[in-house]
Amino acid sequence: MRLFQQIDPRTFVYRVDARGRLIAVNDAWLAFAAENDWPIAVGDIIGRPLMDFIADEHLRYLYGLLMGRLRAGRGPLRFRYRCDAPDARRHMEMLMLYDKTEREIEFQSRVVRIERRSPQDLLRIDHPADERRLDICSSCKRVDLGQQWVEVEDAVIRLRLFESELLPRTRHSICPDCAKDLAGLAKSGPASSSRPAASRRA
Repeated sequence: MRLFQQIDPRTFVYRVDARGRLIAVNDAWLAFAAENDWPIAVGDIIGRPLMDFIADEHLRYLYGLLMGRLRAGRGPLRFRYRCDAPDARRHMEMLMLYDKTEREIEFQSRVVRIERRSPQDLLRIDHPADERRLDICSSCKRVDLGQQWVEVEDAVIRLRLFESELLPRTRHSICPDCAKDLAGLAKSGPASSSRPAASRRA
């Protein structure tokens, strides 16, 4: 399979207030959500807790640690993660900034690179599903096979999913490696602060 890289120059921005509620998103973030089968209006998310949109309990805990670190003046924070589409691996970078004056945290994501691949039906939201469940890491997009987390293409082959008309339902979790990385980021690193740029509010 031949992979090639593409560039997406956009920066996807959202902001939370001192209570962890979403108060602003930019147009690029809304467009990106729609492109990934989540067409949502700004009025549907403003005022809601950020944690409402993070399904996995462990990942909510880790994001809480990161936000606590920023509010303690130990930032900004930067880390890599994946936000895949069925036909592409999207390698992303997150920058978290704290605005001490407004007591707000801004999340800025950008695409580092895109690798095209054969479409993976397992990652389609509307794929026909049975009662099986598979955990997919929210950060690296690997799939939990019990003793090992592997790329989705490897999971499809090992589980012989190409032979099935119905696929397992997927749910977001976080793998041990990514959990360790995020926990380490929350506990270490240089202390600094930065005032983020404003983003669009409702």
